Amino acid sequence: MARLQLKRGLKANLPTTGMLPGEAHFTTDRGTLHTATDATTRLPVVPAIDDLVTLASVDGAADLLIIHDASQATGQKEKKITFDAFKTALNIPAGSSDEKVAVVAGGTAGYIWGTDGTNGVLSGMQIQVPPPLMLP
Repeated sequence: MARLQLKRGLKANLPTTGMLPGEAHFTTDRGTLHTATDATTRLPVVPAIDDLVTLASVDGAADLLIIHDASQATGQKEKKITFDAFKTALNIPAGSSDEKVAVVAGGTAGYIWGTDGTNGVLSGMQIQVPPPLMLP
């Protein structure tokens, strides 16, 4: 039986020239597959977002999100996390579907702008929030 061997190596070393259309490249550090479309263009093999079906409802304990773990120096950086675990990491109360909830650890649910809605802290970044307009 004939065997097919893909070109492989580190993502940083993917070729940028001299490729043949249809040539496949596998990244050994990231586990991704890329296909050349011409001598200087390659595309990652992923489904087009327009081709994906819409999720009718979310099962927080079973449905997964994909997250790119930038803190990991090598290996597969994409990780999976349940929707519920993602909400917990953002300090969103269980069962809440409200997008206006605290994102600062220990924050009070109901405020997007920090621990009490006045300090302008959002995920550790300082954001200037103008004071409310007071009418006479």
